[in-house]
Amino acid sequence: MDPTESQGKSLIPWIPAGAPELPSKTLIYIEQWWQRAQDAYPPNTRKAWACDWAVFLGFCEGQSSCPLPASPETVARFVGFCREALKKPATVRRYLTTIALAHRVAKLMNPCDDEAVKLEIKAFTNAVGVRQRQARALGWAEIKQFLETAGESMPATRERALICVAYDTMARRSELVAFDLDDFQFLTDGTGRALIRRSKTDQVGEGNTAYLSRTTVRYLKLWLEAAELDAGAVFRRVIGRGTAKDLPSGRGRIAERLSVDAIAQAFKRVAKWIKMPADEVAQVSGHSIRVGATQDLLALNIDLASVMQAGRWKTNRMPMRYGEHVLAARGGMARAAAAQGRDPM
Repeated sequence: MDPTESQGKSLIPWIPAGAPELPSKTLIYIEQWWQRAQDAYPPNTRKAWACDWAVFLGFCEGQSSCPLPASPETVARFVGFCREALKKPATVRRYLTTIALAHRVAKLMNPCDDEAVKLEIKAFTNAVGVRQRQARALGWAEIKQFLETAGESMPATRERALICVAYDTMARRSELVAFDLDDFQFLTDGTGRALIRRSKTDQVGEGNTAYLSRTTVRYLKLWLEAAELDAGAVFRRVIGRGTAKDLPSGRGRIAERLSVDAIAQAFKRVAKWIKMPADEVAQVSGHSIRVGATQDLLALNIDLASVMQAGRWKTNRMPMRYGEHVLAARGGMARAAAAQGRDPM
């Protein structure tokens, strides 16, 4: 595959018309790496690279600057452009990671290492801060409310199974939609196990096994029976009257596997159904149940190592971020306030 073809056919990098031609040796480096990357990286990662590179490429075209090799001044101006466009620091860091990867693959000097770029990034983060808004949690209290009130429609039956599996497994969006029937095991005591074959922190596919409660198994079996599923994707679209906005009655037609984006939409429908305020519904995302489960575990005094194991985290950074309000209520100052009588009942 020619790495200089359009973005739809190739990925890193696509050199626009009129840009300086790269040496043939550099093009060979890129082509060989890209061919090997097909089996080494999941499709979503390659898609993210394509989107990031397209943003940088569009900026370079507007500035009449060369994207590869890009000068440190070009990348520094790009960071400034992102700042003016009100991009989030995490998004800009991802862009720079992709730019650095493109240069590394082509065996070119990484412009992101230049001091000018580092200073621009520091000015950016000083101006806007690095703290990101956390998704509105959906914990067991909200899930239980939905389970008890959602009715018996096909969408409600699917959503019950989906949110229960999401809670027990603490699965990410991509992990949820990837579940096939073969990934579930139902045990004689009424509990179950779910095999997460590949995850963000397990790109080689060693797999992780998650626990399923009896409640989750019951709702999952109800969905499988209602949808008449005996193989393949577990969580699928419901077409027909079952796709209307507020979970109407009606069987609908069972279609293909849910997309990753459909998970956030499903969680938002759950939030609306239980009459969550509109501003909070807007903060619900595909991470909301993962955040809620983390907070519930910490509130129950489950040790951090067990929380990390349940959520398949390699470090404690994200579970502590998700559970910071719970941890603050159990922290040293909270305990001191209780002991000193500063928090009378």
